[in-house]
Amino acid sequence: MHILISNDDGIEADGIRALVSSLKDTAEITVAAPLYEKSGASQSLTVHSPLQIKEVVRNNEFLGYGINGSPADCIKIAVSKICKKAPDIIISGINRGPNNAFNIYYSGTVGAACEGAVLGIKSFAVSMSCYHYNKYDASAEFMKHFIKKIDMLPKDCMLYNINIPPVEYGEIKGVRFTKMALTSYLDNYASGKDPFGEDYYWLSDFRKPSHIDKLTDDGALADGYVSITPVTLDRTDYKTLNEILSKGSVW
Repeated sequence: MHILISNDDGIEADGIRALVSSLKDTAEITVAAPLYEKSGASQSLTVHSPLQIKEVVRNNEFLGYGINGSPADCIKIAVSKICKKAPDIIISGINRGPNNAFNIYYSGTVGAACEGAVLGIKSFAVSMSCYHYNKYDASAEFMKHFIKKIDMLPKDCMLYNINIPPVEYGEIKGVRFTKMALTSYLDNYASGKDPFGEDYYWLSDFRKPSHIDKLTDDGALADGYVSITPVTLDRTDYKTLNEILSKGSVW
């Protein structure tokens, strides 16, 4: 199996290194990730400036290919220019912090996986759902076991969003296949003045929802379970479309 790995935290992030370390003995790995952190980049592409590919080596260890672009850029150029053969799957992560609920619309981690799905490659966005828990071993171990079972997943779905609770591997209670919670966590801005006296606003508040639906990614994480959400690329509101079409031509 050939796995293309990317992220939005940057090629030197602890999460991507833990994932590579866990999978390198069971699959052929290609790493193509942003040179610098690109959190919140969603599925954006670089259009008005050139991309460059750098071989990144630290302490005599080849980490992979660093790209001066977005996570989606990394997937697109890796499949086109770096990979000698097409990846069987793409894994984006392991992200620092959750990508549940409405976070998936902003996440560069999910954006990279979305780009993989657009290219027709089964893709997985993987996040460890805490910003202040720096142990990625459990999440990496989970993914090592998970990829052995991916043939059991439905063939038609090309994109899955995975969130893993911040606990030791043996403390994970299990897996729930979930729907996306319709909640937003990014609501408020802290304000202040910069050294030049100019006002600034910094997105800062991660609000917890007042009610958590047990069938959602929020609910699974709250109960200590891994959440796996099948995601569709088609954002068409079919209910509304069919309602409009049923009325005939009125425009």
